[in-house]
Amino acid sequence: MDKEQVIVILHYYRDADKAIKMNERVIKNLEDQYYSTLGAVNSDGMPHGKGTTSNPVERVVLNIAHSVTRTIDRLRREINETGKIKEEIAGELNRLNYTEKALVWGFYIEGEQWERLSARVNYSPRQCRNIRAAALDRLARYFGGNEIISQYHFPEK
Repeated sequence: MDKEQVIVILHYYRDADKAIKMNERVIKNLEDQYYSTLGAVNSDGMPHGKGTTSNPVERVVLNIAHSVTRTIDRLRREINETGKIKEEIAGELNRLNYTEKALVWGFYIEGEQWERLSARVNYSPRQCRNIRAAALDRLARYFGGNEIISQYHFPEK
């Protein structure tokens, strides 16, 4: 694994929570649109149970397109997968020493500038970039040795 792949993984980690929230929002919208029972309720006050499904929820669920159900299932799997990958990446990041982790986290996850990061860790910006380069090399070994991370296909930016 090379440094560019490590950076792709760090950006994936940075954006994982946003991706999870977006998928949850899509699921909620689909459920609100297709699982709403308001249209299935008989509002005339008269019983209408002969020969049909009597439960309004059952009636709605029976009429949902199979593609919507598959989409919701796929999005739920993506949410779970993203959460698992994020946990694995966090575990490998935690193996770095404080300075390496502070620089990698600050630069790639939080998007901070070198001047601010150097003040935080009490090194010059040039030395911070050197430490970051060493940390990326170490992360490349850690990520490459992690079975889950190394087998996952991260989307390119």
